[in-house]
Amino acid sequence: MRKPRWVFLVALLGVFALVAAACNNDGGGGGGATTGGAERIDVTVYGVGAWTGPYNYLVIPSFQAAQLRFDELNAEDGYPATITLAQGDTQGSGDNAPPVVEEVVNDPNTVAVLGPAFSGESEAAGDTFDENGIPFVTQSATNPGLAEKGWTFWYRGCGNDTSQGTLAAQYVVQELAPTALFVSHDKSTYGQGLAEVVRDTAIDSDVNVIEFAGVEAGQDDYSNFISDVQASGADVLFYGGYDADFGKIVAQGRDAGLDIPMMSGDGSLSSTFLDLAGDAAEGVTLIAPTNLSGDLVDRYNTELGSEASSVPIYVPEGYDVASLIGEGIRAAIEGGAEAPEDIRTGIKEYLDSLTSTNPFVGEAKPYSFDPSTHEINSAQPDDLFFIYQVGPDGVTQLGSASEVLGG
Repeated sequence: MRKPRWVFLVALLGVFALVAAACNNDGGGGGGATTGGAERIDVTVYGVGAWTGPYNYLVIPSFQAAQLRFDELNAEDGYPATITLAQGDTQGSGDNAPPVVEEVVNDPNTVAVLGPAFSGESEAAGDTFDENGIPFVTQSATNPGLAEKGWTFWYRGCGNDTSQGTLAAQYVVQELAPTALFVSHDKSTYGQGLAEVVRDTAIDSDVNVIEFAGVEAGQDDYSNFISDVQASGADVLFYGGYDADFGKIVAQGRDAGLDIPMMSGDGSLSSTFLDLAGDAAEGVTLIAPTNLSGDLVDRYNTELGSEASSVPIYVPEGYDVASLIGEGIRAAIEGGAEAPEDIRTGIKEYLDSLTSTNPFVGEAKPYSFDPSTHEINSAQPDDLFFIYQVGPDGVTQLGSASEVLGG
């Protein structure tokens, strides 16, 4: 699973060419192709997130999986629309969101947004999407505060960081049994929020949280931070943040003799983490609200994944959110909608119709949404999260959180 860096970069450029070709239709015009004798309606769904930039490999797999699903719907006899997946490239930054949001809102064919993929860009874009009545369904943004924004057109297709952090802390307490836990984060919306939940849950479990510290992301040298961890006497380290930093922390920490268990969340579940940490990654534990096993992931790995990332994070969620939007489009048009604004309304009505007793059953899990928060519903919330460990051959899934923790 650890490729030479130049091979990875060349292959990734090939993926961008593939995705760009798949998304090259500009979505303009009125009528589309015909199927079964009926004229299809051209619609555009924007994938909003890091198509390029330093964290794109955490997002590209889910967008590729969405494209697979939209291709299937477009090829389906009798499907009433032709869906274009357009690139809304924020590079994963809320600062880059405004022009993307403007493009989405001003595109006359826009009916929905798949994403935004990250929490910070979701905060930056959400008010405008909601005010314009555009359904936006995130496949991977996990910050709990998003559900408190009062957005009526927003939906979350994965578990959030309150649950992720709680389960991460339970794993630390139950499986790693620290006498002194060091909890750290990268000061991002995502990383700090996750770390705070881990800290609070561990304290509630009577664990000695010896330090809670933010560390600036993007450094090349983490020796000062590593020295702080060593001086604290901690025997377990949890890091809330992203793979590029955690990989360096793990590698440099092991080199400095920091031989303690380390754990992080979904932001570190990637081939970049494996590449940067190298052999030092062995034994590191990760948790994420995505199931990297099953037929869909196998299919993705065969068709696309080996060219993009050896860790296909959020592939099932990208595929399933595309299905949810696609079924909403179908329901809207079959209900008489033709104009984009009416299709948007129909998509929302479809998503709101999904209940725990009448969910959409996707590849990853059943989907229905809490009527007030639009968080994903689950009879067994722990089943939305999976625990992974790095071994000699890469990342191995230990099982769902409920299986691993016995809950």
